[in-house]
Amino acid sequence: MSRTLSRSFVALLVLLAVACGGTTPEQQLLTNFFRASRVRDNATLSNIAAVQFNPRTDGTVQDFAIIETAPEQRRSLQIQQAMSDVEQAKAAEGEFTKRKKAYQDANMPALLRVSQNQRDKKAPTGKDAEVLAAWNKLSAEELETKKKSAQARTKASSETSIALGSLTPPGRPDVDVKGMDVEVIQKQVTVNAQVKSPDGQTTTPKTIVFTFQRAVGKKDGQTLEGRWIITSMQQGATPKT
Repeated sequence: MSRTLSRSFVALLVLLAVACGGTTPEQQLLTNFFRASRVRDNATLSNIAAVQFNPRTDGTVQDFAIIETAPEQRRSLQIQQAMSDVEQAKAAEGEFTKRKKAYQDANMPALLRVSQNQRDKKAPTGKDAEVLAAWNKLSAEELETKKKSAQARTKASSETSIALGSLTPPGRPDVDVKGMDVEVIQKQVTVNAQVKSPDGQTTTPKTIVFTFQRAVGKKDGQTLEGRWIITSMQQGATPKT
């Protein structure tokens, strides 16, 4: 073998060794996830995942191999609309509270009589019956107003949680996403894992499908790249091949 061919062969071996020995971002994240889950390192888990592989119920992963990484999917988060909906719901709830109090103050004697009649199991009559009907209508409206407000807050929390978790550096205050256009990138990663049972007696192969998400935010001409977060996990008993 000539010296030139020898050098080329050695270079090829080095490249192959690097390629085989390297780890992908998915592998590194899952390695950290399984390690933190195994020792119940909640501080680390909170920075990389919204789920955990609980050693007391799920067992511990001894080894794993990624067998499929699905194409990335993207969608825009409706953060600004969700925040606006929350503000509108709060305003509507505040307006209703004032209106209900005004009615209560204006009809307090009748409401007290109605309350006493209810304790005495007597049906209200005349004006008192009208006041009771109006009060019941207000009570139903109050429940609906609070329900809409809670739904708005839940939606806003759902839209912002992945953005805050991905864009906020560990140990730092939450990133201000107000006025920020945020896109979430999602992909599914399927692994075959060797899982030791919680009692440590058996090891079983399992297929686990993880959902990875990360956010990309744009505000004032600047782009903020978020880190990958494991947001869900589905376990199966039969490993894929």
